[in-house]
Amino acid sequence: MAKEQRLYDELYSSDAWIEEHDKVQKQQRQDGCKLERVIAGMMFWSDATHLAQFGHATAWPVYLFFGNLSKYRRASPNTGPCHPVAFIPSLPDSLARFIAGFSKNKNHADLLAHCKRELIHAIWRILLDDDFINAYKDGMVIKCYDGITRRVYPRIFTYSADYPEKIILATIRDKGICACPRCLIPKSSFGRLGCLSDMSARLTKARIYLQSKINDARRAIYQLGMPVKGTAVEQILKDTSSVPTLNTFAERLSPFGFQLFPIFVVDLLHEFELGVLKSVLQHLIRILYAINSGLVTTLNERFSKIPSFGLNAIRRFPPNVAEMRQRAARHFEDMLQATRLDQALRQLAAQIRKFQRVTCAAFQTRETPNEAATRQRKQARAASGGRQAQSSATQGGMQPKSFNTLTYKFHALGDYARTIRLFGTTDSYTTQVGELAHRLIKKFYCHTNKKDVSLGITKQERRLTRIRRQLEAQGQTLTDSDLSPSDTELLPELHHVMAVRSGPSINLVKLLGDHQGDPAVKNFIPKLKDHLLSRLHGHEYDGDEHTFDDTERNNLRFINNLNVVYESRIFRVNYTSYDIRRDQDVLRPGHGCTVMTLSREDDPAAHPFWYAHVLRALHIDILHVGPHARHRSPQTMEVLWVRWLGVEPNYRWGFQEARLPKVGFVPESDEDAFGFLDPSLVIRGCHLIPSFVDGRTGDLLRHGLSLGRQPDEVDDWGSFYVNIFADRDMFCRFAGIGVGHEIQYPKKLASGLDGEADTTNEDSESEDIGVQPSQSEVDCNSDSDSELADELGSSVDDSEDEMGVGGDTSEDEDGFDLRF
Repeated sequence: MAKEQRLYDELYSSDAWIEEHDKVQKQQRQDGCKLERVIAGMMFWSDATHLAQFGHATAWPVYLFFGNLSKYRRASPNTGPCHPVAFIPSLPDSLARFIAGFSKNKNHADLLAHCKRELIHAIWRILLDDDFINAYKDGMVIKCYDGITRRVYPRIFTYSADYPEKIILATIRDKGICACPRCLIPKSSFGRLGCLSDMSARLTKARIYLQSKINDARRAIYQLGMPVKGTAVEQILKDTSSVPTLNTFAERLSPFGFQLFPIFVVDLLHEFELGVLKSVLQHLIRILYAINSGLVTTLNERFSKIPSFGLNAIRRFPPNVAEMRQRAARHFEDMLQATRLDQALRQLAAQIRKFQRVTCAAFQTRETPNEAATRQRKQARAASGGRQAQSSATQGGMQPKSFNTLTYKFHALGDYARTIRLFGTTDSYTTQVGELAHRLIKKFYCHTNKKDVSLGITKQERRLTRIRRQLEAQGQTLTDSDLSPSDTELLPELHHVMAVRSGPSINLVKLLGDHQGDPAVKNFIPKLKDHLLSRLHGHEYDGDEHTFDDTERNNLRFINNLNVVYESRIFRVNYTSYDIRRDQDVLRPGHGCTVMTLSREDDPAAHPFWYAHVLRALHIDILHVGPHARHRSPQTMEVLWVRWLGVEPNYRWGFQEARLPKVGFVPESDEDAFGFLDPSLVIRGCHLIPSFVDGRTGDLLRHGLSLGRQPDEVDDWGSFYVNIFADRDMFCRFAGIGVGHEIQYPKKLASGLDGEADTTNEDSESEDIGVQPSQSEVDCNSDSDSELADELGSSVDDSEDEMGVGGDTSEDEDGFDLRF
């Protein structure tokens, strides 16, 4: 019997939802209502955005999504899951002028920030009115879509926002002593991420709402006339980084057991991709400048040569990656794409601390040219605004710049595991969902009069909602007869789609004749016939094509003698993803199109997949005759003409070796360097990254133009790395995990990809791998911490696992092993 596992996925199957559902069921009612009780899971997003590419029009919408819907539908703004419930206005200019008339410059910004917090929470007091509170307490009787009447209890589970908005909603100070909205760990201890003492402190020092202190501070301000950040107020609030603003969520919902601070969930988009990941990459670029500025040019050149992959997985990189100018989050995710969360967190934290203490300390890094230019522009704006600019010596040149881990974004990494267990996976509540919702708001803005923006957008949204509800009420559904060719290509039940007759026809005989002597077309016709006959006879594919004699080959006849052969320019592969959903890869044969299929090797240590570069996707019209023919009518067979890649011999890869799989083209001297593949055997597309250190070579295929290369290439990359981090599904395939992949793995994946460490260093004195701890980190492995391990669901020994970088790196001069 298979081992039972707990899957974390949707909000409606999370621990928080189950706990709240149980509370609702146990709630005592005085009216004797017997209706079924259910939860309406409320998930809020808010984010200020520019409405136009030019101009200053902005909006600050608050979006409501319901966690009862699947996260996949919530992430699709066109399906109508998003409900804009409010637009937060800006403070009027008259207020700023009024404050400037009587306050000092020092107090001016503090007063404006206080007014902004008060405004936002006043708006939430309107939203969380008495009607909402009554519904929160007693529920609402609603006739649901299935016709059943239920009592529905609204519950707020998550609020997603970037850090500046999060601190306003949590009513804490920006970058204060305790900068985290979820706990009271001081900022000076943020560098202890991953230590057991840090994991314990997140529980024991969880932030609570200090209503009495806030009331005392407000009394000092409004009754005694103290400054917002005066000494009296600071003595009350500074140690917890609180602010003198009453939190509407806590004031209105706390009497019903509502916990305020856990709803401010982690933000993968801003806190990791645009936070920790960006800062690491940025400092690596500073190190390149410190070593040799010419290396930055090499970096840009190499990124420009990395191909794109998928529709949204990895896009073409901008021309100057090192500048990091106007980079979206996807660019940083693509530049460094990354189960057991607690162990992974400790290893990541240890490696980042080692990077800071060893690597960063070895270089005197300074600002990049782009950072220096940005700083100088800010100084120039400050000088023009009446402030004195810094000295020219400071403006000119590049100032020293170090790598900093004492930031909230680095600290927030420690909350991911607990948040996922509590609310489900991060794609349920990432701020990227709110960013996608902005598209609809910006579309509405184009149809307004550009004056009263909030009112105009609200009218457009209400109009669209009414139209959508009218269409849904008609109950019209799309039938198979209504499908267009483009719709057929998206049918998930198909394994693949090679559009018939969609591409141009080619004279294959002429093409082969024009390239005589090209190794790519050597024995083309016999290989093609052997491949087609193997499929027609039902031979199971094992990597070696069954060889037929001339008589059997003559029984397979090509209609039109291959003078008219259609090829597909687009090859679509549908596959079941790790989370049991159907997804699709859209590939262009001949344009960096690489596919992967399951390995047919029996060796337990064999690589789990085979790889092939698709040269063309062909539709071959054939007629099979003879005594063994099963179907004697003309038929069309789909064929992929491929150039095979093999794994590099004696190369170790995997998590323990900290290496990606490495492959290369099979040398032309191998009879199986080129061949054919049944499209139905393709698992999905694959992303290959050139191994730039190995350079390009003409040894694998003779130097010059060839049908086995791109039209403008005369040689090949020596080898490639298989990007196992191209997307989540790809990672799960190589890790051997994922519910949707279980059937594909008859044997255990090699190279330690099952997440278990091969060796455990129980005598190590540091969580950092291979280095001794600094004095400030000694308690990461203290004896008292071991008592906490069971409570936190982790093991001290697990944190000591080493991620070795060793392994046999010897290469075989004869090329790559096809392993057929």
